Amino acid sequence: MEPVKYVSRWGAISRGEREWRVEPDALVTRGASGHERRYAWKDIVSVRLCHEPTRAKPWRYVFELQPKHNRKIEIDNGHFLGGGKYEERSASYTPFVRAALARLADANPKTQALIGETPKRYFFLLLASLFGLGALLYVLVAVHTPLDALPFANLVKLAIILLMLPIFWGWVLKAMPRGVALDAIPERALPPENGAA
Repeated sequence: MEPVKYVSRWGAISRGEREWRVEPDALVTRGASGHERRYAWKDIVSVRLCHEPTRAKPWRYVFELQPKHNRKIEIDNGHFLGGGKYEERSASYTPFVRAALARLADANPKTQALIGETPKRYFFLLLASLFGLGALLYVLVAVHTPLDALPFANLVKLAIILLMLPIFWGWVLKAMPRGVALDAIPERALPPENGAA
């Protein structure tokens, strides 16, 4: 059986395209120079999948793997064309990621994939959003507006505050890092089939 491959160029400083292959025993990468590296599936200790858009790549999805004794591997669905232009390669990226996850599940059945933010980044985003929400609530209560002249101003402000809380809580729950089994990856962790992010 032919190994599943994914080829992309990371950016302007890349010497050329890098090929990633899903082989039965390892993830194999070959750079533009022809040098190959192998990462055994049994040595992969963690996996992360997420939608991480950038200004140049609003459709960007990332597949991160952490080998036991190596640097983190980050593979995304973008291909550098030149001059700040990128091409979306989700059509080959998604089957590659699914094949890699299947091999990982065979080699490490107890491994889970983290979906969404890393715990450290989530913590800092949560702190920043709590400060932002607190500042917004303070402004709403402390700053006088023409609305304050109305007899029901306090009720309107209370209603606005109560409406903001479920929106904030929904964001907190959606962004919370979650571990899922490698054979139960949700659709939102990979690029949409139709290419619309």
